[in-house]
Amino acid sequence: MQRPKEEAADDIRHRDLSQIPEDEMSPEEKRELRRRFEEFVGLMRRPSVADKLGARPSEKTVRPWDPATAKKRHPS
Repeated sequence: MQRPKEEAADDIRHRDLSQIPEDEMSPEEKRELRRRFEEFVGLMRRPSVADKLGARPSEKTVRPWDPATAKKRHPS
């Protein structure tokens, strides 16, 4: 596949890099591909999960179910 002539540096952001094998990419094209990936990951990462990475799970206390107290709380 014949690659088109190098375009202006500001046009690399709009260039289709999906059909170019990675081993044939120039260093500039590889940097742009990496930048696009990082941007994508930043958009897809959920803030609630990202903020809690490495945090200990919350310590919830679990109380056993007691039918006698359950009826008092929620009468039918």
